[in-house]
Amino acid sequence: MRKLFILFVASLLVGCAHPRNLARLPDADPGRTRFETYCAGCHLDEGPWMRGEAPPLEGSSWVAGPENRVIKIVLHGLHGPIEVLGKTYNQEMPGFAPVLTDADIASLLSYARKRFGGASTPTSEAAVGQIRAANRSRAGYWTVDELIKEP
Repeated sequence: MRKLFILFVASLLVGCAHPRNLARLPDADPGRTRFETYCAGCHLDEGPWMRGEAPPLEGSSWVAGPENRVIKIVLHGLHGPIEVLGKTYNQEMPGFAPVLTDADIASLLSYARKRFGGASTPTSEAAVGQIRAANRSRAGYWTVDELIKEP
């Protein structure tokens, strides 16, 4: 009986050590993960535990509009009144240039623009890098007036 038990345990160990072709689970969308980490708490109003106080992104012309504007907002933040879907908000959104890479911002915006603005073309890391480089000396938040005047 003892010998049978030892053989059973040995075969179990050999079987567990045998390499397998395990199906790889798809990675979570990094853009969605970043959005949920950095944006959702303020911009989504989903249920009693998530009350978004910032402008909604769903149907917002800021999300669906020119890519360079939304890149600037995510990089350097926004301060002052902004109208979204007929309602005026006057809050401060922090910039994420110090904590997110160009690739991070590109994936976050690709997700947000597709989900909320219907964009079919992803935001590229190069586009974020160009805007970051062109505004490297910027120390403050953007205002709506500045963003509308910018090309």
